[in-house]
Amino acid sequence: MFGPNTSTSTESVVLHSHRDREFIHTYEDLKSLFSEVFDLEKYDIIFMGGSGTTAIESVVWSLMNPIGIVGNEGVFKDKWKQLIRTHGKEGSSKYYREKLYCQLETSNSSYHEDEGIVDAISSFPYYDIPKNTNIFITCVNKQLGGFPGLAIIGVKKNYWTRLKDSDEFSYLNLRRYYEYGLINQTPTTTPTQIYDHFLTILRRFDIHELRDRIDRNSKVIVDAIGEENIIGLSTCPVITIPKENIPIEIAEKWDLYGLHTKSKNYQIFTYSYDNRLYEEFGKDLNETIMG
Repeated sequence: MFGPNTSTSTESVVLHSHRDREFIHTYEDLKSLFSEVFDLEKYDIIFMGGSGTTAIESVVWSLMNPIGIVGNEGVFKDKWKQLIRTHGKEGSSKYYREKLYCQLETSNSSYHEDEGIVDAISSFPYYDIPKNTNIFITCVNKQLGGFPGLAIIGVKKNYWTRLKDSDEFSYLNLRRYYEYGLINQTPTTTPTQIYDHFLTILRRFDIHELRDRIDRNSKVIVDAIGEENIIGLSTCPVITIPKENIPIEIAEKWDLYGLHTKSKNYQIFTYSYDNRLYEEFGKDLNETIMG
């Protein structure tokens, strides 16, 4: 519970295919509305079926220059280092044409801001896309409140010269998604119902409500456990707590995120459920710790 996906429900119905007129209109509306809501008109907005991690790999594959991984140490920095090794993008110089970093390293709740290419999968839109960003990657199922299975990539309109041409055939080739996006389609079969659902959410999206919820629920959790018992930021989309600081009966009762993994920490994502549940969890945690 309190994991990275926002709790949401709807009647999931596949009404059309990814080549039908209805989907083309949905894609066009979604592209335009996303840019407008988050003031991202300087970017070409691309939707890609799959996870944010898949979209990161697409960007890495598509870049023509060596990539340097920068920012805070953590699980995701290590993953992206491994990814550039896999794709032979490490380079031999300490000077890189491209920099990729994780804006919010969720493994330790640490924030980093730089220029270049930003993994904003867990940070956006609580944190804005930094000004000097050339490419950003996020997904619809976390803070944005959609269903898992759809990533969003923004490429600065003057940046395409540093990406591979579409004649290098691969379904990791970002330019293929961009060129299909120009006609409001996708190069592969895509989960059309996720687009429909996300468009409904985006039409009523309230960034201030999201940020207030994250701030409020962060305070509830940190007040209950104590700031000295967390790792990293105390007001954040994810609060990281070492496992030894939460009694196992509480972790099992609430099925905390991290309970079923080898991680040394639990993570409480502060946007994924109603405020009431965070208050109940905080009260339960406080009463157990205080005895």
